[in-house]
Amino acid sequence: MLTKEMARCIAKISGDGNLYYRYLRYSNTCPELLKEFEQDMLKEFGNVHFTPGVGNSGTPFRQVHKKAIINRFLEYLTDYRSLKIFIPEDIKNSSKDIKKEYLRALYDDEGSPSLRLAIKTKEWKRSITLASNSIKILEETKIILLNDFDIKTNRIIRNRPKSDYDKSYILSITGKDNMIKYRNRIGFLHPDKIRRLNLVLKSYEATSKNVVKFNELIKEYKVSSEPYFPYAVQYNMERGLA
Repeated sequence: MLTKEMARCIAKISGDGNLYYRYLRYSNTCPELLKEFEQDMLKEFGNVHFTPGVGNSGTPFRQVHKKAIINRFLEYLTDYRSLKIFIPEDIKNSSKDIKKEYLRALYDDEGSPSLRLAIKTKEWKRSITLASNSIKILEETKIILLNDFDIKTNRIIRNRPKSDYDKSYILSITGKDNMIKYRNRIGFLHPDKIRRLNLVLKSYEATSKNVVKFNELIKEYKVSSEPYFPYAVQYNMERGLA
């Protein structure tokens, strides 16, 4: 029987992980996600030896070399390369709780709550995106989100259609109701993504028509790692609002 711990581990290796014939590795800058990976692996496999390290990009990782563990992961997916991943049948045929844990772990790695400010219209643009080089895993995620969690998503699109380098695709969740459902029914473990999603939802009340809340959100969002935020700061600094 597939456990929630194994479901999360499969999602992590499919996301920010790697699996080779000699080892599997999970890389992440988030301590909470690294800790969860270690705890899940220990609960699923018992006495596991982790080799800690830091990749060339400076990202910490945990590596496991035990052949029996590698073979167990290969029972679910024979290829964990980004172009080849998909949601294993064992996940798709499992309970809603297992699907929730798998999706939460996948979104913790590859998902992003995003809040942007359209300078001309002073309107917030909001979304929760999931990026992958595998269009198949996004198509399967789209189906599960709708059928199991009543979360509607947008059409899957290329991230950069004209790029010869970036071949990734994007699945987006938009709309207040859908994003509230995502927060309540799936959510994040990553602290920064939890905070960013809460700010996204807060923005529905902090519109430019409500000047006080709008300016409060701008100030609160200054500490966010959201890559589009500098444009919002620039807009308000030019008008003496920040």
